[in-house]
Amino acid sequence: MYEQMNTGPLYDEVVQWISTYRSLTARMGGAKYSTQKKLDNTLESLGERIDERLNELTDQELSALSCWKSSILPNTVELDREALMEQPYCSIRKIMRWDEEYDVAERREQLREQDKTPEPVGSKGSEQLRKFLDSFNDDL
Repeated sequence: MYEQMNTGPLYDEVVQWISTYRSLTARMGGAKYSTQKKLDNTLESLGERIDERLNELTDQELSALSCWKSSILPNTVELDREALMEQPYCSIRKIMRWDEEYDVAERREQLREQDKTPEPVGSKGSEQLRKFLDSFNDDL
């Protein structure tokens, strides 16, 4: 089971930017010098935008992210760039899972009840259908 948190459009924008930041960081290692320079400039500007947006998020939205750390200044956060560079493809959104315990016999019985097919329509239903179709044919 998962706990779903209410997040706003700023949160989605920050997650997208962090995802872009991670992919650019991953490309940085194997790029040519000229490309590295362009990527470095892009990463710098993107990092500044992310830092600004992180400070605008609510506490609940910040707790839903897994790649931020507390800043030197009180009540502010910043992007944990070291963690991003070490593992560029791990999840940005924090996912906490727990198993739901249930009785196996009960669950098996529930599944059997769901799989039961409805009983077929008897001869009474067939007679009613035949009368309806005959009345339709009489009108032609």
